Amino acid sequence: MTKTLTATLRAVDYLRVSTEQQKQGYGISYSAKKTAKYIASKGWAHIDTFKDEGVSGSLPWQERDDLPRLMKLVRQEPRPFDVVVVSETRAIGRRDRAFWRWVWELQDLGVFVAVVDKGIDNTTEDGEAAMREEANYAFKEYTRIKVRTQSGIQEKAEEGGHPGGVAPYGWRIQDQGRRGESRLTLDVCPADGHCTVVHETDVLERAWHLIVVESKNCRKAAMALNAEGLRTRRGRLWAAGNLRRKLQSRAVQEARMLYRNPETAGRKNGTKLDVHGQPANGQSVVIELPRLFSEAEVERLNKALERNARTRKAESNVHPLSKRVYGSCGKYYTGLDRCDRPGRMYRCSGKIESHPGAKVCTCSQVDADALEGRLWDEVCALLQDPERLTLMAMDWLDMATGQQGDHDKRVAELDSKIQDQDEAITNMMIVAAKSKSPGAAAKAIKALEDEREELVKLREEALAWKAEGELAQQRAHDLQALADVAKTRMRDMTAAEKAEVCDLLDLKVTLAGPVPKKVRADDTLTAWFRERDRGVPVLDDSAWALVEPLFKASERRARADRIPHRQVLEAVLMKAREGITWKELPEHFGKTTGLTTRYQRWVASGLFEQAMDVLAECESTPLPDLYPLPPLLVEGKIDPRLLIRVPAAPEQTVPRARVTSHGNSKAAMSR
Repeated sequence: MTKTLTATLRAVDYLRVSTEQQKQGYGISYSAKKTAKYIASKGWAHIDTFKDEGVSGSLPWQERDDLPRLMKLVRQEPRPFDVVVVSETRAIGRRDRAFWRWVWELQDLGVFVAVVDKGIDNTTEDGEAAMREEANYAFKEYTRIKVRTQSGIQEKAEEGGHPGGVAPYGWRIQDQGRRGESRLTLDVCPADGHCTVVHETDVLERAWHLIVVESKNCRKAAMALNAEGLRTRRGRLWAAGNLRRKLQSRAVQEARMLYRNPETAGRKNGTKLDVHGQPANGQSVVIELPRLFSEAEVERLNKALERNARTRKAESNVHPLSKRVYGSCGKYYTGLDRCDRPGRMYRCSGKIESHPGAKVCTCSQVDADALEGRLWDEVCALLQDPERLTLMAMDWLDMATGQQGDHDKRVAELDSKIQDQDEAITNMMIVAAKSKSPGAAAKAIKALEDEREELVKLREEALAWKAEGELAQQRAHDLQALADVAKTRMRDMTAAEKAEVCDLLDLKVTLAGPVPKKVRADDTLTAWFRERDRGVPVLDDSAWALVEPLFKASERRARADRIPHRQVLEAVLMKAREGITWKELPEHFGKTTGLTTRYQRWVASGLFEQAMDVLAECESTPLPDLYPLPPLLVEGKIDPRLLIRVPAAPEQTVPRARVTSHGNSKAAMSR
């Protein structure tokens, strides 16, 4: 790029401050004043402002709030601005990788970047070199702080100290705030005399007594604790699940705490993992704690808890949509097995008491087979349609390939610069050999070597970006292969496999209305059609002509006051078709007793089955849903793991596009 900044350029500013900067009083307005003043001094036209407040510089731009909007506009034709102004390089990113990918992508689109506090931009090679130096400094600063902080935490944990965070329930932080002295100890009264304060160990010991000695289940134990005025750490009423989790915690069971526990990855404030599934900031450390219960007491507690524990679900009872369905109250549904009869349901978690006796939501249960059948039909339709898959993948494919930037050209330019740098180093070494001041020559050579090292790093990054773009292109071709696989396997997947597909699609299902009640009129009549997988015949004149001889032959004697056979049969078929009760039939069909008596006589004699067999090939209508469902809003994302060729490293995953669906309608891409 050889274009030079001029007074006619249109500029936008991007503002970002971290949470720590906000605490120090440096808000968005502070950065905005700097960028506005800089733009005015250059004589540029200020077009727009983009800002992310309280966002870490280590976060990729795709995961921020407002920066993706900027990147969307920069791809428009005609382009709405020419240069992006930031107050400092750390506004773009403290990680070398995030910084240069963002700058390169703007360069490919013909947009420059200007940094206010350094007065630099990338319109010239000198400016780009200065920007590269500043970005490298920001990255080294971030890495140095991170390594120093994590190393100190690791050392403290290995020595048995408290590395930070919340203490397990029943324990407290002793000497908190004293550098190098804080430890975890039991939350007991430090005084020898009578204590009026209720400590967490008192609550756990009381719960142990209620469950082990008084044989109460967790719900009744929680009710007893609440009645006695004992509360959780946050001052809330105890719930059965919360109490069980506290009693089954690693601290209570084993008298130890696992710092940087990989099992907490993905949770809020959980452990961050590297590409190998190991803690990213240091090794896991087991911290021994003072024991609350003896091993014998823990064994008695676990036996008492097992009395009310549910058995592990079998394969047939897996609920693929558990925690993926949301009711009108905003809470998610979880799988539930029927106790009174075979079958599976989904129940809203809003039905679970926050504490015994608390109000619960009014969301109805949903039949698992009906809901999963509706959703799985939609998933199969999606994955068996390569055109729809391609549409859904377009967003992440565009972002992953960086709008088809010229990676080969960039690598070639960097190769040329590295070669020039090698020649400069060689020439400087020749000069140094003849120089009378070897110290100054060595310093100059060191500066050239550092510059060469930065160029090599940029070349490696450019090659990696090129490889990811090629991988994204390959994924697009693999969509067809995925569609071929879906045509043969989707309908035969086990419940566990369906659950995995739901995870990969990140399905979210919202019930867009109340759950209709199950039709109580679904009696032996509709059961007859369901068992034979038949629709309900439409009794028009041609259909009646086929079965009329059967009913006339069944008459023992003619009666003028008898309800005509056709009228009775029409009433029976209407009841089956609409799922209504006998009493809900229109009055013109006659008295209910006459209709039910005639129908039961037909069934007992076999006449009804004969008539239905004759009408089997006639036009028919489907039965009403046994478990009717409300309108559904279905949302999902395409995950690269759904593709046939999965990338070797987790960091090679790419952004995913969303898809929405209403009810039974086909999924439509939301772009």
